[in-house]
Amino acid sequence: MKVSDTISEIECPSRLYLPTVTSTNTLAMQLAHERPEEGVVVLTDSQTAGKGRQGRRWVDVPGCNVLSSTLLRPLFPPHLLVMIASLAVVDTIAEICGLMATIKWPNDVLIRDRKVAGILIETSHDQYGQLVAILGIGINVNGRIQKVPGETSLVTCRAEYGQAQGALLQQDQAPLLATATTLETEYGHAVSRETFIVHLLRHIETDYLALQQETANPFSTVYSPIPVSQSIRERWRKQLSTLGRSIQVRQGDTVTSGIAEDVDGNGELLLRRHSGELVNITWGDVGYLAR
Repeated sequence: MKVSDTISEIECPSRLYLPTVTSTNTLAMQLAHERPEEGVVVLTDSQTAGKGRQGRRWVDVPGCNVLSSTLLRPLFPPHLLVMIASLAVVDTIAEICGLMATIKWPNDVLIRDRKVAGILIETSHDQYGQLVAILGIGINVNGRIQKVPGETSLVTCRAEYGQAQGALLQQDQAPLLATATTLETEYGHAVSRETFIVHLLRHIETDYLALQQETANPFSTVYSPIPVSQSIRERWRKQLSTLGRSIQVRQGDTVTSGIAEDVDGNGELLLRRHSGELVNITWGDVGYLAR
């Protein structure tokens, strides 16, 4: 079964598969301003201009990764979407591969401290002023990342149609892949992208709908032992590999280092500087320092 067949198994109002797109996030945002519904899932085998955080480019090998964007209209704050998505990736990896993945603040998923997935949330407002959020997820599923002469990296995999694929990356992209991995590398053999997508979207749907209901009707959880939003925050916090570690946070040209002490209710990182000052980090690239 191919990704193009998988969408028929996903219960959502609309599914869109294209073999190649510039960016699934860009296409999903365009659709958000053309149609009123939510739950539209855009899937592709390859992006020619995939998006990463802070304007970076997401590099993929055709037919080897999970590349999806979901159009949502959340009633709750967008930072909870990051939590939902990262938990869904972690849980799906455990179910499909039996591997323990963790979350690096704010939105990367790691296996053995190597990045296997990234999440990008883009928001806007429609003509009625309602919040629109595009939940983009990119997962390195099949293939292997190898070093080649010239300090570049070659990402190779055998796509579902049996042909070897590869992407030779420029030198300025190589450092990003020095700490990357794929599910195939960690699991030992190829992983079904189709099965992964179905499990992933079902996890997202479960938590998303529960949060929507809680936000729309706060009294619906009066008799619940714990609110849905609190449960998600606690699950997310437990999966963070960042806490307790010595890190540096790069924000543009500014670098701050210290110990990642905790996260607050909004998902912001609480960093204890070496001076003893506790600061809130709302964004930035986190790098793990030697233990």
